[in-house]
Amino acid sequence: MIRLTISQMRTGARRLAAAGVAVVVATAFVAATLLAGVLARDTTYRTVTASLADAAVVARGTDDRPLGPEDVASVAGLAEVAAADGVLQLYAQVRAGGEQDAALVTPVASHEALQVFDPVEGGLPGAAGEAALTSSTAERLGVGVGDVVRLEHEELAPATTTGTSDGGPSDASGSSSEGTWEVVSDELTVTGLVRDPQAILGSASTVLVPRGQAEAWAAAATPEGELRYAEVLVAGAAGSSDEQVAAAVRAALPQADVRTTVEEAEAKTAELTGQAQTLTYFVLAFAAVAMFVAALVIANTFQVLVAQRARTLALLRCVGATKAQVHRSVLLEAGVLGVVASAAGLLLGLALGQGALWFLQGADLGVEVAPTVPLTLPVLAVPLLTGTAVTVLAALAPARTATRVAPLSALRPAPDPASRAGGGRVRRWSAVVLGTLGALLLGGASTAMLVLDDAGDLMGVALLVGVAGGIMSFAGVMVGAVFLVPRAVAVVGRALTALAGRHRATAQLATVNSTRNPRRTSATASALVIGVALVVMMATGAATARTSLDRALAETFPVDVLVEGETVTAAHLTAVRDVEDVSVATPVTRALVQLGTGATATELEVLGIDPARAVEVVRDPALFSELDDDTLLLGDRVAETAGLTTGKDVVVGTGQARVTRTVIVVPAGTLAVVAAPTLQELAPGAPVVGVWARLADDAPAAERVRDVQDAVVEASDGVVPYVTGLAAERQIYTEVIDTLLAIVVGLLGVAVLIALVGVANTLSLSVIERRHEHALLRAVGLTRSQLRGTLMVEGALIALVGTSLGAVLGTLYGWAGSAVLLGATGDVTLAVPWLHLSAVAVVALVAGLGASVLPARSAVRTPPVAALAA
Repeated sequence: MIRLTISQMRTGARRLAAAGVAVVVATAFVAATLLAGVLARDTTYRTVTASLADAAVVARGTDDRPLGPEDVASVAGLAEVAAADGVLQLYAQVRAGGEQDAALVTPVASHEALQVFDPVEGGLPGAAGEAALTSSTAERLGVGVGDVVRLEHEELAPATTTGTSDGGPSDASGSSSEGTWEVVSDELTVTGLVRDPQAILGSASTVLVPRGQAEAWAAAATPEGELRYAEVLVAGAAGSSDEQVAAAVRAALPQADVRTTVEEAEAKTAELTGQAQTLTYFVLAFAAVAMFVAALVIANTFQVLVAQRARTLALLRCVGATKAQVHRSVLLEAGVLGVVASAAGLLLGLALGQGALWFLQGADLGVEVAPTVPLTLPVLAVPLLTGTAVTVLAALAPARTATRVAPLSALRPAPDPASRAGGGRVRRWSAVVLGTLGALLLGGASTAMLVLDDAGDLMGVALLVGVAGGIMSFAGVMVGAVFLVPRAVAVVGRALTALAGRHRATAQLATVNSTRNPRRTSATASALVIGVALVVMMATGAATARTSLDRALAETFPVDVLVEGETVTAAHLTAVRDVEDVSVATPVTRALVQLGTGATATELEVLGIDPARAVEVVRDPALFSELDDDTLLLGDRVAETAGLTTGKDVVVGTGQARVTRTVIVVPAGTLAVVAAPTLQELAPGAPVVGVWARLADDAPAAERVRDVQDAVVEASDGVVPYVTGLAAERQIYTEVIDTLLAIVVGLLGVAVLIALVGVANTLSLSVIERRHEHALLRAVGLTRSQLRGTLMVEGALIALVGTSLGAVLGTLYGWAGSAVLLGATGDVTLAVPWLHLSAVAVVALVAGLGASVLPARSAVRTPPVAALAA
């Protein structure tokens, strides 16, 4: 049977090609993801070890007993030790030519084995007043070797104390009981530029100075004037192993935490790569989706192969093959396919990883990148075993079907009922129960989060119920796809036939072919449904989050840029209006008023603004659409506190005047606004305390907010008003959402690609299965173009139905998920990502048509006579 199985695989290689491609793509995805995680860890480990130079041991003190110079001296005197250096933590600012950079002051090492920094230009500092900078710092400051920079650091001056009533010290302004912090500035001559191997370990750059100078500065920054080291690096003497050095240092410093550099590097790498590992697991979840879709393609392929080999299997049974041998034969074929395709996918993933390394090596990231991909056991074994296992598992059902072929079928072959029939009653009711129960759970969780006042307390429970409901309802759709998809294809096909005109016969034939095998059609469409539903779900969630965020920001404060202060002048208003991309800017006045009369009166600050300009300047014009000389706009929280509702008249007064206005409650928190003439009547001469400005919709918000800040500073003569840019905040959130969405959609795109391979696979197998049928149709007058059109329409029907069902499910799941996750934060504005939906529909439809190209070419190339004779 082994020889027969291998022979069948050689002769039927074309039929296995699509399943193989699906496994290759999914396995390459897994391999590349695992490789990225390993590379992140390897790069971090290299950087950490580089920061430790050639030290053998790292010793670290405790909060109660930090390490000092005496500890370094005792370690340096050990026979197993060549040198020991204390590591300082002294932060400073380095300035030159109006530029500045945060810096970590680091002393030059006392021994070459502890020297982390190697000069790339010039040399290391050797005397007081000299320093070496990292190349990146020098570039930012615009300095080079021989130039002078200014280093600013803090020193603690002794406190000046006077007697107090209780005999204790009294703290003067800017001082503490330990002393007064003073900023000290030193001019340093740059002697060299070095490359910083710690680029990913911190944001501060490095300034190298002689050890004596660095230790003097560090001592001056402590209350007792004593040195305290963050850690001590120890270089081992010749002939001493790291473990021997560590044992000797532990004996000398029993209170310290002593590790070999290997142990230290492992610990720091684990700490720094924790988030990278989480990201790896996150991406592997999408790889699992790709594998599941690939499994659908594989199962579909083997189901068709078993149906086509029904007569061969029956003949094998007639000559003595047992059911177990037939079962093992199908699984062996799947196993061989899985091993070969997984190996190819692994090689593809490794090739992608190596290409990424070559790209990063040329990008000069400031960290050491591995020259070749690390071939670890998980990177090699997991993709290979996963791809093979998924392939074999996907073939279990077809293998079981193969054992049901009766020996007598060799004498009177009949269509395989398992491959052509739809589902049974149990399947139908399972789909109904799962779908209904899941929809109720998901709908209940999302509704509860939207309508309940204390929804935040139920977040955890709602999330669990919602996820369970989503999984159950989607499982119901997948189980019931064998009933739903063929009927949907038939409906769409009939509509297309009615519109086809003179191509009516082609569309009708494609519709019949698409629904002839319900299980195959539903399995193919289901793979597409999964990918499209996940893509649309994420797009819908992102669109809803973005819309809800915009609304929340608009309610918090409704303008793009706010300038506020007690000294806002006409010059400030003119300066803001002159900034590029500022479309509207209007002044705002303010006064303290009293709402109501008597004991129930409430005091609050009210803003005055021109109603016409207010509608133009805010992001949501509806907020100020009812503002006029007869109304008072109150934010919902202010209105609730004051006990006021929309439509109620209220007396608004100051010490100078009283007016009656109609309350309009708007979702704007604590905002209270009247028309500018009303405020002028209540408080003549009320000061201008702000400017509201709106930016053009396509303006670079963060840049324009900075421009407004600069303009306000230039227009100020004394105190500078404060500038707030909610437009920049909105842009940051939007960019984060868009970036995450792009990443997720890109990852899910792999699953969609595999699903489209499945469409091509179904059409290819259909062509092979219907060779006689196509030949007969050609013989009675069907042209090549009509046959090609039939396959194109068939592919388009499957792609259209799968995409439509996936888009509907994805939108509903996106809304439900957004309601569960965002419901506790306030009102959720459900949105439909029309652009993404259109893009997914176009791509899927075009791909469905494209998937028919190769199968159609194969079908039209075969002469009718040859096909009939085969």
